[in-house]
Amino acid sequence: MSDFRPQPSHNLAGQHPVWMGDQALGRLEHWLTSHAAGAKVVVLGDENTMELCLPVLLEQVPALREALNIQIRSGEQSKDLEVCRALWGHLAELQADRQAVLVNLGGGVVTDVGGFVAATFKRGIRFVHVPTTLMGMVDAAIGGKTAIDLGGVKNLVGAFADPVATCIHTAFLRTLGKREVINGVAEMVKHGLVIDADHWNEVRRAPLYDLHALTPLIHRSALLKAEVVARDPHEQDQRKLLNYGHTIGHALEAFAMESAQRSLLHGEAVAIGMVCATWLSWRLGLLDRDRMNAVEEHLMGLFPAFHLQETDTHRITELMRHDKKNRGDEFRFTLLTGIGSARTDVPVSAAQVAEALEHYRLLLPDVRLRHHTQA
Repeated sequence: MSDFRPQPSHNLAGQHPVWMGDQALGRLEHWLTSHAAGAKVVVLGDENTMELCLPVLLEQVPALREALNIQIRSGEQSKDLEVCRALWGHLAELQADRQAVLVNLGGGVVTDVGGFVAATFKRGIRFVHVPTTLMGMVDAAIGGKTAIDLGGVKNLVGAFADPVATCIHTAFLRTLGKREVINGVAEMVKHGLVIDADHWNEVRRAPLYDLHALTPLIHRSALLKAEVVARDPHEQDQRKLLNYGHTIGHALEAFAMESAQRSLLHGEAVAIGMVCATWLSWRLGLLDRDRMNAVEEHLMGLFPAFHLQETDTHRITELMRHDKKNRGDEFRFTLLTGIGSARTDVPVSAAQVAEALEHYRLLLPDVRLRHHTQA
């Protein structure tokens, strides 16, 4: 598998290479020895990646054996301003200058936090993403978006900032459980639905726990993301396609964080968002019922049910008010026009969002059973 490098342009974001395949870590070693000799190098990870992935990284990238390591807690709670403040403090104590390099070893939380800290420390130091989750490899670590949460709102504070490169070593996926693997599949499904129908069909048929079979599909998803970002780095046009499922999904993720008993991973929230957005696509006359049913059947079979009450709708809608795509009081959605094609900036009302959430609720088995019993 060859590397992908966007065509040069005048844009400041979206132009970083994505190193993939058996030589990806070798490319990182070459870059460090060629461009970071004598520079302060720091590896950022969480307790899981430091234990399970760092030994592999140090074995295959000798240039990192003298690097300093900083660890944050795994989980969305680390996408926090106080965590960033502590990391800026660590870098200052290490006397890191603007030639320093931060290597972000982890999933979307580590790459989001690490990218944001690097982008803002001394107005920007160099950083490299080494994603260790499927979500990171196909989505979070590609595209130059960095962000943290604020006041319970997902990705409210951030910046566009490109890594030197994103280095994808799929063997790291062996450290994940099944739930974490499927979490990343949500973004692969999304790429197929909004950009590439063939990819959608291949992901649907793939044995998702077979790393050998999954690897070429991971590379394809990473390329799809990188190609879109290269054409529209600042999300003015085509990159908005990648928001499919995220308007409701981000709100659901934030909603679940408000209760410790209702865990919801990012991909699981986006999957629910995609079910709702697919129903809205049909409701607004953009998608036929057969395709809507096919998408719903696949997503509902792949991801665990998240049980919502009718009374939850108001809070979820309120959380959606913080979405960056909104225009005034109007929600703007990416909706499907077919399998492999979509339309951006579709206006959707709060009442229609409520209908979509109710549709999802009625798809859940226990809800269907309860309604049948009552009837």
